[in-house]
Amino acid sequence: MASNSKNIAELLNGDSTLTTTDIADNAVTTAKILDDAVTVDKVLDGAITTAKINSSVALGGPSLGTASVIRTNAKVIAENITFAGTENGMSVGPLTVNSGYTVTVASGSTWVVL
Repeated sequence: MASNSKNIAELLNGDSTLTTTDIADNAVTTAKILDDAVTVDKVLDGAITTAKINSSVALGGPSLGTASVIRTNAKVIAENITFAGTENGMSVGPLTVNSGYTVTVASGSTWVVL
């Protein structure tokens, strides 16, 4: 049976670095990575940056100062937001919820505006 797969030596072509261009799209999935295969000790300093992380991943929100000592939030809500009942939230005000938008806090959730 013929195979289109390559072994690591063929992918590296004598180079010691495996790049994204060496790997087919969607070839590496979460399901294919062993538990604890990627650890802090195995990742080079600076290898993971916010620019390399998918934009859908929450990184702790905006902040100011060294070590993100002051967390910040916007002053205007311009989207519909719903607490599902499984989480809580907080904001620092004053806040404005723009016309046509709502914040819905379901039973089981709490939203505190300080």
